[in-house]
Amino acid sequence: MKILYGINTNGQGHINRSRVIINELMKDGHEVHVLFSGKEPPKYAYDIAPVAFYRLGPIDMYKDNKVDVSKTLQVNLGSMGKLTRSRRDLLEITNAEKYDVIFTDFEPTSSVVGRILKKPVVCIDHQQSLFHPANDEAPAKNILKMGMKFAIRIMAPYFSHCFSIDFVNKIQAVDNHSLFPLIWKSEFNDLKITYEKHNLVYLARCDKDEIIKVLSTFPGEIFYVYGFNINEKCNNVFFKKTSRDGFLKDLTSCKNVIGNAGFNLAWEACIAKKNIWMIPHTNNFEQLSNAHRLKNLSRAFVSDSLTKNEMRCFLSKSEENDFKPTVEIPILQPSILMKEVYEFLNNYKEPDKKRRKGKK
Repeated sequence: MKILYGINTNGQGHINRSRVIINELMKDGHEVHVLFSGKEPPKYAYDIAPVAFYRLGPIDMYKDNKVDVSKTLQVNLGSMGKLTRSRRDLLEITNAEKYDVIFTDFEPTSSVVGRILKKPVVCIDHQQSLFHPANDEAPAKNILKMGMKFAIRIMAPYFSHCFSIDFVNKIQAVDNHSLFPLIWKSEFNDLKITYEKHNLVYLARCDKDEIIKVLSTFPGEIFYVYGFNINEKCNNVFFKKTSRDGFLKDLTSCKNVIGNAGFNLAWEACIAKKNIWMIPHTNNFEQLSNAHRLKNLSRAFVSDSLTKNEMRCFLSKSEENDFKPTVEIPILQPSILMKEVYEFLNNYKEPDKKRRKGKK
C-alpha cells in the first residue's frame, strides 16, 4: 500500500506514537509518506520516514502551565486563510501521489482529504479514548469536557475506523472505535532498564526559574530536565537539549520520572518501569484524564503543582519500594494492533453518504 500518515505536531507525543505504527507499516513493506501539521516539528522527527513534509496546522497556546483558550482561538482564527490553502495544497499532493490509505494521529487535514477522496481513513490516537463507551470517564467540569469533545471534532473530523491506545487491560471495540492497551516501542529493544541516581523531569510549559527553585532545595538529588531545548547547569539541575536518543537513555536509567500528564511520557514511563509524578496542565481534560486513570490504578503520584512538600512526599514513597512500581500496566506487541488494522482494511467498504461521518 501507499500511505499518507498525518501527524499532529502540537507536542512530541503524537510523533513518537506514530513512529511505532510507521515502523510496523514500513517493516511490512508499505510505502509511507508523512505529513506533519501544527507547530514546526523538531529536527529528529523528519527521520520517521523516507518522505516527510510539514504544513501549517492548528496549534495550541499555553501560559503558566495552562491552556490559553482565548489565545489559541485568536491565533488559529487568524490563520484560517493559510489553513485553507494548506488543505488545498494537500489535496493536490494526495491526488498526484494516489495514496491507497490515509492514517491520522489527531491531524485534521489528512482526515478531511481522505473523506473528500473517498479513501479509508484509519485513526490511531489516544484522544478518542477519553470518551470511549467502555472506558472510565474522568471527573471534570462540564466546560472542560465540552471543550475536549469540540477539539476532537475539529482535529479528527472524520475516520473510517479509530484505534485508541490507553491505560486499559484488554481490547474493547464499539462500532467503528476500538480501545487498545499500551503497545511496546521498538526503541526500547536495545535499552537496559536500570535505576541510577538521577531523576528525569519533563515540564516544558512550567516556569524555568520555578523549576530550578524547587529542585535546588533537594541537593542530594540529581535532576535531568528536558523540554526547554538548552544545555545548562544550575546546581543539581541539568537542562538538556532535545534529543530522542538522549531522552530515552536518561529515561531507562533514571530512578523517577517527574512530568506533566501527557500520554506519551506516561506510556514510556510504564514501558521503562518507572514511578511517575504527574502534574496535569490546568484546563486540559486529556491530561486530567491520564492522571485520573493512572492514579486509580495506583500507578502514578498526582498533584496540581510542583512544590517542595509534594516533591518530598513523592521521593519518599518511591524510595520505600526501591524506586520500582508496585503495579504494571499491560503492554502488547504492536503486531497485535496492526493485525486489527489490516483486518479492517481488508474488509473495508466505502460507506454510503448517510453513514460517511465516521463517528458513533
